[in-house]
Amino acid sequence: METLLPMYNSAMTPANTAMKSDSGLTHALPVSRKRSRDSIHPLISFPNGQIQNQNSNHCGSFTFLGEDISLQVQQQQLEVHRFIAQHTERVRLEVEERRKRYSRRIIAAVEEGIANRLRAKEEEIEKIGKLNLALEERLKSLCVENQIWRNLAQTNEATANALRSNLEHVLAQVNNEQHHANYGAGCGVLDADAAAMTDDAESCCGSNYAAGDDDDMRTLAAFGGEREVVKDKVDDGDCTSKNQRLCRHCGKVEARVLLLPCRHLCLCTVCGSSVHTCPVCNTPKNASVHVIMSS
Repeated sequence: METLLPMYNSAMTPANTAMKSDSGLTHALPVSRKRSRDSIHPLISFPNGQIQNQNSNHCGSFTFLGEDISLQVQQQQLEVHRFIAQHTERVRLEVEERRKRYSRRIIAAVEEGIANRLRAKEEEIEKIGKLNLALEERLKSLCVENQIWRNLAQTNEATANALRSNLEHVLAQVNNEQHHANYGAGCGVLDADAAAMTDDAESCCGSNYAAGDDDDMRTLAAFGGEREVVKDKVDDGDCTSKNQRLCRHCGKVEARVLLLPCRHLCLCTVCGSSVHTCPVCNTPKNASVHVIMSS
């Protein structure tokens, strides 16, 4: 505004009028050829204080065509400042709102990504939990199966040991029986102890004469007995052994069950499941073993 409007100092106007009045007075006086110093430089004739007041008035007020417009300029400047402040505030609010909106979008995107990852992790944890449950069930079943097989192996081992000891005992008894039978047939007399051992061996393993009938016949004939008498005795022994091979409980079927711990082979398969005591020695049965006899 200051560059567009011509500025005039209101304090300079009275000086011009004063100069005009002075010039009127000079026309009444005789003209002097020498100019006065004040007429050449009218500003020099003013004191310094008056010049400073004029400068201060020039800075404090503006005139356009003799009118003071400083108040209007100040109002326009205030309006411009107010407009700039309003525009700045509006821009600030818009920037802040946009920043908040972008922040909300970023936060929503981050939350969505985190939620997706958490959901995926939860699904993975659930799958791992189900797999762990399945593996635990499988492990329990394997432990139970292992225990069953271990018990079965221990039972089979105990049964094998019992059968091995029984077989060794029976073989020893058979050898002793054959030895005593050979000596008894040569002398014509049988010992009472040999008869008892023979009875026990027959109760444990059935007949002891069936496997060595021919040997007994040769042995008895070699000692000088009559062949017919020896054959009759052997036939009688064979019949007796067959009878002793029958079940001691029902007496109908061949004995196939070995009782433990007494080791008497005296029951058939039918009676072996129902009888709980040995019919020979009346010992309580702890276990039983089915024996397959070869003909």
